Amino acid sequence: MLTYGFYNSVNNDRRYNAIQFSKLFDGIITDGVFQTIENKLNVSPNSGMILNIETGRAWFNHTWNWNDATTLITIPASEIILPRIDAVVLEIDTSPSVRENSFKVVKGTPGAAPERPILTKSEF
Repeated sequence: MLTYGFYNSVNNDRRYNAIQFSKLFDGIITDGVFQTIENKLNVSPNSGMILNIETGRAWFNHTWNWNDATTLITIPASEIILPRIDAVVLEIDTSPSVRENSFKVVKGTPGAAPERPILTKSEF
C-alpha cells in the first residue's frame, strides 16, 4: 500500500495522526538518547535515594523527548543484605487515557548475583 502526504485538507478529507508524522523520521532518527545534545540525560547520584536525570533529548517509539532541566527521581529503598540492580528508563505510554512519556525506576530483584531487570513492552 502506498502511503503519502501531506496535503492541505479540503472539507476534512485529509487527516494525519502523530504516528504518521513521526514515521517521516524512520531511517533518519533511531531510537535512543542523542549523545551530542546537552548533558545526554546522564543519571547521577544526588543524595540518599535520589538521582539526578540531567538535560538532554531522546527519540523513542516515534516520540520525541526533551528534558530541559535536571529532574529528580527517587529509587526504592535498598535491600539490607543482597545487592540489587535497578534501571532508570524512559517510559512511553501511548494508551488513550495517558499519552505521555516519563522517567521511571524499574526495581530489580535482589540476589547474590543480581541481574538487570527485564523490561516489558505492552500494547501501549
